[in-house]
Amino acid sequence: MKDVTAQVLGILALLAMVLSYQQKERKRLLWFQLGSNALYAVSYFLLGANTMVVMCAVNVARSFVFSENDTKWGKSRLWLYLFLAVALVGGIITWSGWLDLLIIAATLLLTVTLYSTNLRLMRKVFLILPFMYIAYNVAHKSYGGIGNDVFCIVSALIAIWRFDIKKKSAEKEEAGQDSVGSGEA
Repeated sequence: MKDVTAQVLGILALLAMVLSYQQKERKRLLWFQLGSNALYAVSYFLLGANTMVVMCAVNVARSFVFSENDTKWGKSRLWLYLFLAVALVGGIITWSGWLDLLIIAATLLLTVTLYSTNLRLMRKVFLILPFMYIAYNVAHKSYGGIGNDVFCIVSALIAIWRFDIKKKSAEKEEAGQDSVGSGEA
């Protein structure tokens, strides 16, 4: 029953994570990721994946604080350094093998990325991170995690298409029409 619960929570976490990549606003993206990581923390705990539990807990706190970047306390650069330090120390304490190194590195990279307000950069990093997680998820038999890796790649590609490539193409097309129109006046 514990394994079934872990897998169900992992699948629910997967759904929240996929939805996070489709958000236009940074704050909404972070809130979806907060919910996803909370579900993943419990799922990984049930699977005995302790390093990932710590990383997910860091991710929950980080998503909350970074979503408050419009407040004086939430803007502080100290949060970035605190989350990096906690992830690094937590990763060292729970270290159980070389796969943990990928998870720790991914958490550090994601923390720096989410501190930024650049959604285009976030989407590109979101495309890279699943490749860092997949071996860990296979080793710990996290089906929700494996699904997350696959769907996050697809979701990040869709978001890059929607918000970066398609939008840029539309802007170029509009600029071309403006220049043609202005030449006629």
